[in-house]
Amino acid sequence: MARIIVVGAGVSGLAAAARLAARGHQVTVCESTSRAGGALAGWRHEEDGGSLDFDIGACTLTLPAAFRDLFIKTARRTKGAAITLEEVVGLEPLDPVRRYVFPDGTQLDLPNASRARLTRSFDDALGSGAGAAWLRVIDHGNLVWNAIRPALVEAPGSGRREVVHLLRTRAGRAALTPGRSLDALARRWFAKHPQLGLVLDDYARRAGADPRHAPAAVAVHPYIEHAFGAWRIPRGTHTLATALHARAAERGVDFRFNTAVARIETASSKSVTGVMLADGTRLEAEVVVAGVDTATLAALMGAQEEQAALTGGQEQQLAHAPVTVTTALCLAVEPGSATAMPHETVLLDEADPAIRIHVAAARPAAWTVHAEGNQDADTLLGTLARRGIEVRGKVLARHELSGAAYGPAPRDLRSMLLRSAVRQPVRGLYHVGASARPGAGLSFAALSAWHASELIGSSG
Repeated sequence: MARIIVVGAGVSGLAAAARLAARGHQVTVCESTSRAGGALAGWRHEEDGGSLDFDIGACTLTLPAAFRDLFIKTARRTKGAAITLEEVVGLEPLDPVRRYVFPDGTQLDLPNASRARLTRSFDDALGSGAGAAWLRVIDHGNLVWNAIRPALVEAPGSGRREVVHLLRTRAGRAALTPGRSLDALARRWFAKHPQLGLVLDDYARRAGADPRHAPAAVAVHPYIEHAFGAWRIPRGTHTLATALHARAAERGVDFRFNTAVARIETASSKSVTGVMLADGTRLEAEVVVAGVDTATLAALMGAQEEQAALTGGQEQQLAHAPVTVTTALCLAVEPGSATAMPHETVLLDEADPAIRIHVAAARPAAWTVHAEGNQDADTLLGTLARRGIEVRGKVLARHELSGAAYGPAPRDLRSMLLRSAVRQPVRGLYHVGASARPGAGLSFAALSAWHASELIGSSG
């Protein structure tokens, strides 16, 4: 049994803690805030009639198999216990996945996991041939997924060697199209339907990338959503954070909230010995799993250890790569304000990043508005009004948050595929989360935790 410290109680940290405890390790989670879940934890508005919970992180789940496996593998087999993901938090397919609203007011409802319905929906909204053009994106994303899934997603410890091998094969080069940008594909495929470029740009931005420089392989994201479906958790994705926390605690994980880690300690920069807390307390450990971003990991290792903490050139560049800052505006609105609003509405714009509006299914008075950059509430509400969604006189309460929603921005193919290594070169140090492999997103965060658990192994 190894003594393991997990830094951070975000999704990846919770997933790693639960898996490692289920393998028989002694696991302690140090979280600097007062609650688990990170951005997924959401925000709660207290009012006289009770409380209203908001999702401030992702509101849609793709690749649910990553969490299904997590809950099954970490469950205690007791009579009547909730074991599966569906039993613990529930899961419902979305239809439509989201509504896109174009600058001219055109609306496109994106159907869930159906090529025929997708074609009809795109053709009806944007003209004949738009559906076939979008399916070219889906099919290219399929090639990318088939290339990276066995080599990178399902291979703990994989990295630069596997990417180099892929790029040496004809099939790998055809799928990953090194040197070709997503923008170049859009100009080639969407000549007759330029509005589709705005939809593709939005997928790039949701992956944390600048659409002008994003690699063509970003097409894997709309493919994953289409092929494996888009899902919602009826009571909100914040309940997933609660469930992960409960599952880890059930497996004996020791949680220490309001406990900031100041430094990851090593013996001569070769192996982990524990962590130093902000209050000066030292906790010993054979293994440290860091569920933090790349720059924070470098800071925790200290200036002298930074080179050792981050593997080689690509990860060194990622430590200082730009991240996408987003504003989340939580709005408690008057009942009835969400008439005919789907789960998610995306207001596309030719000059600025999209604005996303999430209306909770079980709590239609709870709206979350996401926008790229630091934007104040009044500006966002004014933009919504100009686009036909006027709620300024219906807001009962509001709360603004901002932060980095993704890991380092992928600027090319290598930075998209080669996030920070899960197994770091310092012995006993592992990195999980959006900045680590295989990448950003709820399910990929859970997969990075699985990678760490597989590499660390079981006790005894």
